[in-house]
Amino acid sequence: MQWRRREELVGKDVVDSEARKLGVTKDFAWSPDGRLALVIESGEEEESFLSFDGIQKIGDVVFVKAKSELLVAPSVTCPVCKHKNLVEAKFCAKCGHILEGRDERKDKKRSG
Repeated sequence: MQWRRREELVGKDVVDSEARKLGVTKDFAWSPDGRLALVIESGEEEESFLSFDGIQKIGDVVFVKAKSELLVAPSVTCPVCKHKNLVEAKFCAKCGHILEGRDERKDKKRSG
């Protein structure tokens, strides 16, 4: 078995079977049940998860079996600077603005 390092994947273009660029690998992620995925960054600071099961081949680029394999990562947009942050974030990673808690967002959706 040949192991690969993070540095060999991060920064690679992600393309579909029709050679369309879907994004760039940004990092790794893992699920509670131990499955691994790549974090893919596409335009507008949007992130998606690509399970390793959805990868056809890794070479100079990462080939995806199908675009539908990418799952959009949940995020919360800062009301001040419009930066997309992780759902769990308490502060905006770009400007530091205090973000509403997850429970507060749910309550507003229910009452609004």
